[in-house]
Amino acid sequence: MTLSLVFSALTVGALLLTSLAVPLVRLLALRTGLVDHPTAGAYKTHVEPTPYGGGLALWLGIVLPLIVLAGWLTQSHPGLFHDGLHWVNPWAPYLFFPLEQWSPTFEQASQMLAALAGASLLGLLGLADDRRPLPVSLRFGVQLLLAGLLVYTVPGFRLGLFGDHFLLSLVTSVLWIVVLINAFNFLDNMNGLSAGLAAITIGGSGAVALIAQHLPAAILCLTVLGSCLGFLRFNFPRASIFMGDAGGLFLGFLGGALSILLSNRLSDMAEAGQMLPYELLPLCVFAVPCYDLITVVGLRLRRGVAPWLGDTNHVSHRLVAAGLTRTRAVLVLYILAALTAFLSVAGLRGDPGIAWGALATMGASLTLFGILDLRLARRYTR
Repeated sequence: MTLSLVFSALTVGALLLTSLAVPLVRLLALRTGLVDHPTAGAYKTHVEPTPYGGGLALWLGIVLPLIVLAGWLTQSHPGLFHDGLHWVNPWAPYLFFPLEQWSPTFEQASQMLAALAGASLLGLLGLADDRRPLPVSLRFGVQLLLAGLLVYTVPGFRLGLFGDHFLLSLVTSVLWIVVLINAFNFLDNMNGLSAGLAAITIGGSGAVALIAQHLPAAILCLTVLGSCLGFLRFNFPRASIFMGDAGGLFLGFLGGALSILLSNRLSDMAEAGQMLPYELLPLCVFAVPCYDLITVVGLRLRRGVAPWLGDTNHVSHRLVAAGLTRTRAVLVLYILAALTAFLSVAGLRGDPGIAWGALATMGASLTLFGILDLRLARRYTR
């Protein structure tokens, strides 16, 4: 009962705080000139100048409830973090509350703090880029640096798909995080798309975290879910504020880090010889953002355009070109993301046969969607 109340309070608290923060951040953005003008690029599709800063409101809605939670734990459990002489070792494997069910370890809580810290630093970079475009090399270099530091220094953030091949696991893990960073940033091309898909995918990861019995990850995911829902009130279907690179980079880093962490956690819990499907499913929650990134980069390379140059060839744009309204195009992608998240969670609730079946169903669904979508791409690409 107490755990359910904590989850509910964090999710609702994040929603309310973000809802309160957005108008204040929007006013600040307008006064400081942090505004996205339609004339800033040929790929811009909005018609009125719209303030950035939504990423900052998202961050506040996530971080403040977690600070309140940490304060409550400190007050209700004296000596939890400091015994009067020493601070507790953040990587200690022992439990927060040894006699209580679902008690996390200090290491698990520290993993979430490390992921949140990395995402926050990247969000600051995004905020600076929203203010004045930064060189692509600088943005990409910082992404690689922060992802590399997390994967190399913090236990649990290196994919276990390759066994003892340290270098291969390290490189693959860093690339996965960087892929999701850019996938969510690329998705910020239509009202409600990036924040809505983040709510679905990271919210779905919260369900995976509960199955994996990683309580701090579940808490962070549900807080992100609440914050994204609070932001969507101002961003979908009409947008009075954009989350900008600050929000896209922040959410993408969290999504990449959480998916790797949960993949490893489920691998540790699985029996020998049955790890692979359970390792893949937490990653497959993010299939739709990855699909958009892969297809749009492929289309740009095919046209001889640099992958980082914006255009209007994203999957959302292709759906609009097929005759859908912008709102309906976003809703179609919500449904597809919800399907992949549902199949990923459902696959974890059964034996390996069910897990493989979930992966096969997901693959077939995305393949069918991709065939239809890429036919549109051949007609629409310009």
